[in-house]
Amino acid sequence: IAYSPTEGLRIGAAAPCYRIYSHPEVIRRYPGIIDAASLIGGIQIQGRASFGGNLCNASPAADSIPALIVHSAICEIALPQTRRRVPVEEFCVAPGKTVLGKGEFLVSLHLPPPPPRFGAAYLRFTPRNEMDIAVVGVGAAVQLDESRRRIVAARIALGAVAPTPLFVPEAGEALIGVEVGEEAFARAATIAQSAARPITDLRGTAEFRRHLVGVLTRRTLAKAVERATQATE
Repeated sequence: IAYSPTEGLRIGAAAPCYRIYSHPEVIRRYPGIIDAASLIGGIQIQGRASFGGNLCNASPAADSIPALIVHSAICEIALPQTRRRVPVEEFCVAPGKTVLGKGEFLVSLHLPPPPPRFGAAYLRFTPRNEMDIAVVGVGAAVQLDESRRRIVAARIALGAVAPTPLFVPEAGEALIGVEVGEEAFARAATIAQSAARPITDLRGTAEFRRHLVGVLTRRTLAKAVERATQATE
């Protein structure tokens, strides 16, 4: 794991979660990543589990992926003779399937330096407090203007409500130029609910999951805005 003010954060594909959430620059600059890293498995699993493994497993309910998406993370993929880069939101193509071709492997994840007055968060709903799979997960990131009252940029991503983790750019775009508050959060939540394509399974009905998308989107945006308001840079 390495951070540069100009290049941003690099996370090796095999870096374990405990190293991610204990890294001082990640703690300082990438709050949504901290949220996700601390939720993958229990503390023993976090000693071995990595974001690279969570991503390549390509579960629609993966905790790391919505957080990586809202932090605008890029996957670095190694080929036999060269390397290529793919945005995290394009990495998973179906449940358990990724863009990796024969002879390719994920090397690292790259996150750009966060802009001023930036905040992000990831929340999920599970029947248990930990060691469980998300029924729904939501990541959100916002950048505020100099007054810290209006949103100038936003990204929202969903987990466990489609065949792959879902980036919802329309929800973020609806917040640009809008004053922060419950009305704005509710608008984005409605758009996120419309974009979700949940199924009914043992962990929840489609109707329940769509309801959770609305609740968690509002809560995650509120947390991201709170962090952006408190940001010192």
